[in-house]
Amino acid sequence: MVLRIPEGTRRVKPYAYTDRTDLEELILPASVRSIGDWAFRGCSNLKKITFSDALTAIGSVAFAECTSLEEVAFPPHLESVGALSFKGCTKLDHVVLPDSVTDLKGWVFEGCTSLTDITFPKHLKSLEYGVLKDCVALKDVRLPDELLTIKERAFEGCTGLTRLRIPESVDSIRRGAFYGCANLSDITVPESLEVQGTNLFEGCKTLSCIHFSRPSPAMAEELFDATTRLEDKLHMTVGLLDDGLDSAVLKDYLRRYTKQAMELFVDIDNDAMLHKLLNFDFLQDEIDRCFEEVFSYANRKGNVKAKAVLMNHRHKSGAAVDPTDEFEL
Repeated sequence: MVLRIPEGTRRVKPYAYTDRTDLEELILPASVRSIGDWAFRGCSNLKKITFSDALTAIGSVAFAECTSLEEVAFPPHLESVGALSFKGCTKLDHVVLPDSVTDLKGWVFEGCTSLTDITFPKHLKSLEYGVLKDCVALKDVRLPDELLTIKERAFEGCTGLTRLRIPESVDSIRRGAFYGCANLSDITVPESLEVQGTNLFEGCKTLSCIHFSRPSPAMAEELFDATTRLEDKLHMTVGLLDDGLDSAVLKDYLRRYTKQAMELFVDIDNDAMLHKLLNFDFLQDEIDRCFEEVFSYANRKGNVKAKAVLMNHRHKSGAAVDPTDEFEL
């Protein structure tokens, strides 16, 4: 069914068409300037929307759970997009927000599991709470050059995200902004960043490179101090030191937990991080002391890749090879 909102309508009222599963297409006349809260929530067969150019505001939860919606062409004068307005639109795969948008509320695209890329407005100042939470297919994100703040859980659960550059304009990132981005391996952050809250990168199990626009041991240590879980601190320390930062705080921490770090990378099957760790010159005494124990641990775990990395390190370092160091496949 095609729904044509009558000419002369200025606002679609809140809850007007909630859970109308018979709707497949929506056409708004030029007179419509706003869409109320929950107006089309749960219209699970809605596939196409034709917005009016006069539209300036989309209310909260307006199109949430419209699970058949594959594409949205936002109008050129849109200013405000309400909280959770496209939450759970699981077929939506591409979003381009016009530069006119200055108010993008929290959780707007939460659970849009097919969303692969998004273009933000040029003048957007804040990424709000959970705005892209659980967008597991998201791969390509370019943040606007005027962005100031990335708020709590903004990218939580974006497991498809592998790299991200945070622009120089950003001065604060809040708690858990990248929580559970399990494949985020490379991130660039501005030197002037102010960390607000803790565990920005909790659950980022492959984070191996953290770059700064200019080398900044002080900023590296602030990120480190804002992290609480041992696993995340170890990932962050290796990632930061691998970018050439000279921080006594990070080096001393890694010396204290060398064995735990090596075993962590064996556990999560991250041979790249293990390789980075083994090649830190300042760690060689600590590595030598726990090498046999870690190799035995990798053997018990059946991690052939980790064993290969460890054996390669032993050969390069010129250490004697124990004939019992054999691969048990």
